[in-house]
Amino acid sequence: MSDALSAIQKESYKPGDYVFFEGDIENHFYIVETGVVNIFTKDNMGKRISICDIVDGESFGEFALISNSPRSASAQAVTDVVLVKVSEDGFKQLMSELPTWAECMLKSFVDRLQNMTEKIRELEQFKKRD
Repeated sequence: MSDALSAIQKESYKPGDYVFFEGDIENHFYIVETGVVNIFTKDNMGKRISICDIVDGESFGEFALISNSPRSASAQAVTDVVLVKVSEDGFKQLMSELPTWAECMLKSFVDRLQNMTEKIRELEQFKKRD
């Protein structure tokens, strides 16, 4: 576990600060210690599309880390935020040494996927009305 702890840093953000941008290539993820972070993307016209708000105890940024691909969305602080930044090595260590944490992480993935699926359904219904 000590290796994982050495791969962790704390970062603070003010409201409106960006944590990362869609398309960034990074090898870490974040856990919200305190505050609210909005995850969003933009449509073809540049209009902001909010995906979800991440709050105390929740994590974000794992998708790009796991898939080794650019960030699929942007992250911006809504309130004063303290984040725990975990490196790729720290992530692997946590997954192997803390099975309960890994289970919670997978549940979080499923919840976000269900949320995104619901948003897609809503968008499709909205398009059909036009």
